[in-house]
Amino acid sequence: MNGTKTNGVNGTNGDHATATYALPKSHQDLMERSLVDTDPEIAEIMEKEIKRQRESILLIASENVTSRAVFDALGSPMSNKYSEGYPGARYYGGNEHIDAIELTCQKRALETFGLEPEKWGVNVQCLSGSPANLQVYQAIMRPHERLMGLDLPHGGHLSHGYQTPTKKISAVSTYFETFPYR
Repeated sequence: MNGTKTNGVNGTNGDHATATYALPKSHQDLMERSLVDTDPEIAEIMEKEIKRQRESILLIASENVTSRAVFDALGSPMSNKYSEGYPGARYYGGNEHIDAIELTCQKRALETFGLEPEKWGVNVQCLSGSPANLQVYQAIMRPHERLMGLDLPHGGHLSHGYQTPTKKISAVSTYFETFPYR
């Protein structure tokens, strides 16, 4: 295994830590090359947009200027991780660091509003593909129309209308008549 620099989250561009790679050197090289190295044309266009935002006063309400700290967090390897569910009860393993961040955010949100965790809870999760799927269904179907989706235990997704014989688990199965297939 090779000792390599990792992608940093403290603004040091990875110079602060080293790690070993489990995959071949060719994979490591591919994963660590910058956008400037892999696609200089796109990198140049993006630099122009960064300059435009820095040198402009943005008055479009739906646009937001993101801080470097937020970019660091969004561009971290955490964004590679699929983490459906809630801390301690995820559908897949390897979520201990996602859980730690989510629990920290929940704690901070409660503290911000002076709320007692014994009395209050907070969901700090971003919207996922489930709301997007529901919007697509609503755009092309009317309530109670039929929807066939791959059954969850066989590789489907909750947003495809998952239900048990006694309970409708997904909101999609409440709005539409859903039929799982295997």
